[in-house]
Amino acid sequence: MTSPRAQGLGDRIRVAAHDRAEDPQRLRRGLVFQRLLARLAPHGLVLKGGYCLEVRLGQVARTTQDIDLVGWLALASDPDDLLDALEGALRGDFDDGFSFRAAAPRRLRGEGATSPAWRVPVEALVDGAHFAHIKLDLVGQLDEVEGATELIEVRAPIAAPACGAVAVTAVDVYQHAAEKLHAYSRLYAGGRPSSRVKDLVDLVLLIDAGLLVDARRLGTRLAVVWSVRDRTQPPASLPSPPPTWADDMARLLGGHGPPDLSLSAAHDLVATLYASAIDDEGTSA
Repeated sequence: MTSPRAQGLGDRIRVAAHDRAEDPQRLRRGLVFQRLLARLAPHGLVLKGGYCLEVRLGQVARTTQDIDLVGWLALASDPDDLLDALEGALRGDFDDGFSFRAAAPRRLRGEGATSPAWRVPVEALVDGAHFAHIKLDLVGQLDEVEGATELIEVRAPIAAPACGAVAVTAVDVYQHAAEKLHAYSRLYAGGRPSSRVKDLVDLVLLIDAGLLVDARRLGTRLAVVWSVRDRTQPPASLPSPPPTWADDMARLLGGHGPPDLSLSAAHDLVATLYASAIDDEGTSA
């Protein structure tokens, strides 16, 4: 049975979605992510990934289905140990009516990987009743983000009792961009084109928002990301995207970013940023 509090949250989400012409499911997920962070942020976990981009860019960012955190939890060697530690971190009385139920973690990388990663299905409940299902990805890339974090304020997407803003440690925007550029550079890894057009889209949005203005800082983070992940220096240039990306890029941008942006123009925009960062850092393979 739905509690008055859960009913009230649902009503607030529907009204906000109507007034702002937004997807109510995106607002619901955003509220769940924010309440989850209220519990996990004090435990030394670092926000990254798509939801971090949503926090920085708002509704301009493409929607994401999961939340990514870097931290010690991912270093667990056994899924049961990870689950026990996660459940302990999720406990606490926040007077917001939310509770979280984690299911069995699944490895995203092979056992013994230098940077372990796990996916944990999580159910959010309000006053003990189902509210939403989300996915929590935990990554152990602690050395990669060292010196590349900042404190950001994460607000609930709707006004709700006991759902105040949360101070969260997140990867800084240059680390975030460096990770995106690394993923984009692997376009043809494995002998076939990547389907990760989202990396190009995210980079375009970050550039258009004026968040990547320090070429030297970006170059430093590029060097770190390539060193940690590939034990090498960044390549001298970025590959061109496959033509099949054009329609997906336009759909994901959804009218945001530079007007009438073609696929080749998007690549030029990102490649120019990358080249200036590599030149400023003075290192490339």
